[in-house]
Amino acid sequence: MKEPTNIAFAKFISGTNAVKFGNFTLKSGKKSNIFFNFGEICLGRELIQLGNFFADFIIENSLDKVDVLFGPAYKGINISLATSIGLYQKYNISIPFAYNRKVRKTHAEGGQFVGYDLTKASNVLVLDDVITDGGTKYEAIDMLSSFPNLKIKAIIVGVDREEKDSTGKLCRIKFIEDTGIDILALTTKSEVLKFE
Repeated sequence: MKEPTNIAFAKFISGTNAVKFGNFTLKSGKKSNIFFNFGEICLGRELIQLGNFFADFIIENSLDKVDVLFGPAYKGINISLATSIGLYQKYNISIPFAYNRKVRKTHAEGGQFVGYDLTKASNVLVLDDVITDGGTKYEAIDMLSSFPNLKIKAIIVGVDREEKDSTGKLCRIKFIEDTGIDILALTTKSEVLKFE
């Protein structure tokens, strides 16, 4: 019997250098004793596993009918690339990927985006590393809003940090309520901590 994705992915991520313990200040300004750095997933074997996990999750949730995978810079880049490969190798589904530059390029081809031409896409799946307070996800929505014909089908993250807002509501749930865009996580911080 196949192990549930949330458990299998938590085991995988805890076995990489992506899980760090210490004293960290998150982008949200909150303090944490655990930090998830998907930039540390840089070995070929780990990238293949990462892509396969995201690919499996996309298929399990029937989210493969999109024109493009979008990975927000920087951590979403390796995820979207690995997932595009995973979808093709495991399921023979060819979905291109794109990502943004933090700084718009003003020479050569120029622009803010790299990869698939987002003006040709009508729906996109956004892939990223974690959700904390949802700040970077709101930024991604704002960035993609420059393409009026592009609809975000869903956002998939590796880990839900299970942060709560000032009212005690999970930030992931608040984000869904605010935007109408579903945000799904392969696993949670609680699940990862079971394997540390």
